[in-house]
Amino acid sequence: EPASLTKLMTAYTIFHALKDGKVRLTDNVVVSERAWREGGAGSAGSTMFLPIHGSTTLENMLKGMIIQSGNDASIALAEHLSGSEEAFSDVMNRHAKELGMNDTHYVNSAGLPDPQHYTSAFDIALLSRALIREFPQYYAWFSEKDFLFNGIKQGNRNLLLYRDPTVDGIKTGHTQTAGYCLAASAKRGDMRMITVVMGTESPDARARA
Repeated sequence: EPASLTKLMTAYTIFHALKDGKVRLTDNVVVSERAWREGGAGSAGSTMFLPIHGSTTLENMLKGMIIQSGNDASIALAEHLSGSEEAFSDVMNRHAKELGMNDTHYVNSAGLPDPQHYTSAFDIALLSRALIREFPQYYAWFSEKDFLFNGIKQGNRNLLLYRDPTVDGIKTGHTQTAGYCLAASAKRGDMRMITVVMGTESPDARARA
């Protein structure tokens, strides 16, 4: 289970839409009741604490999803681009196929558990490499340690950002069944390194791995 590592593909899909001119960073993105209930303050998951039917810019939504791992932001972005999370998942799966992610299938944008929502560490590494190579202008957000929104400051859960100055991303994930997951990357000299660990027992364990 990818848990919130799913949001790497959600971000990648939105970045492609920005590149193609289908959306803009200044777009106003509204939080539907579904986004609020399934992924936001109405649930126990990670959240930007966006109010139901509230809105903010697409750029803020992206930062809230990347830095705070907001499930509400993920679902709102999916609905904004494709009209529904189901339709957005089809686009995610198309990108996965294009990248050669042969052991991956998505059914939602936030990483909520589902038997048909799965990936592999290798596939996440492929996606991470593509994200860094294709969208360096947005990749810097994955290294930000905190994000202030609506007066609420939340920190990035990637402990390696605080422990190793060469680490510049990428994303953590966790559900009870997926365990603690991490896709990490560091730039050392001319070498870019990417590592993915999944199913560890604690935030510290995934950082040590």
